[in-house]
Amino acid sequence: MKEIRFHSASFNIRYDNPVDGANGWFYRKTGLLDLLNYYAWDVIGFQEVLHGPLAELAAGLPDYSYEGEGREGGSLGEYNPIFYRKDRFERVEGGTFWLSLTPDRPSRSWESGCYRICTWLKLRCRETGTLLMFLNTHLDHEVEEARYQGALLLAERIAKLPADMPVVLSGDFNSPRTERAYRMLADALTDARLAAQSPAYGPEGTFTDFRSGALWSELKPIDYLLVSHPVRVLRFRTVTDLADRLYLSDHYPVTAELAVPVPACPEAEGRERL
Repeated sequence: MKEIRFHSASFNIRYDNPVDGANGWFYRKTGLLDLLNYYAWDVIGFQEVLHGPLAELAAGLPDYSYEGEGREGGSLGEYNPIFYRKDRFERVEGGTFWLSLTPDRPSRSWESGCYRICTWLKLRCRETGTLLMFLNTHLDHEVEEARYQGALLLAERIAKLPADMPVVLSGDFNSPRTERAYRMLADALTDARLAAQSPAYGPEGTFTDFRSGALWSELKPIDYLLVSHPVRVLRFRTVTDLADRLYLSDHYPVTAELAVPVPACPEAEGRERL
């Protein structure tokens, strides 16, 4: 069967926080953009992107378009933007919903530490017309129940999509593989690292906290790419590149080469929404 292959990534870039000193966004952004332009991943889910750095990402990645809004509404608060290469994909529809009891407006529930969102984007492959649903989220960092309820909401919405729709979920789950939030999502989809057809490369852990020289075995795995059944995972990597001995974020990005079958008659635009 014919298929399309593309590279996807999830990358928490660490928000622009003045207290980070030498690890601040001002010092990291040039190396981070150099990394992104070098790898040129086809679809990227970012987390912790404030409005200013979002504009810098958009200007520094001219081959990409993006979808997203701030978690406090409009341009306010952190975005979970999805960037995609314009030469490979076109937007069909997209949006953002809140991980709360009122997901259609800025809100939070379950005593979460802050507003949490999921940005989603339906893409069409320019070459084949194949549709792809990409979701990007950042679960709560403080309250386990909020992470679980957010994951449950995500799983419920994914379950409403057509069974043959290729789905990719990227995100910082703030959750190890033993926690309920991860298990809920890994039951709905498949962990790309564990499903890769060749051995995964790089550490399982992804959160460095800017700790220079930390052993890979000491790092916490909280950043993931999950995929639905039609998607094959060819390769998976945790990217540990530095720039002039400087961490580009307090998280390592994770990336996977994915393959999606091309239907004999690619689906029309469709009206499935999240």
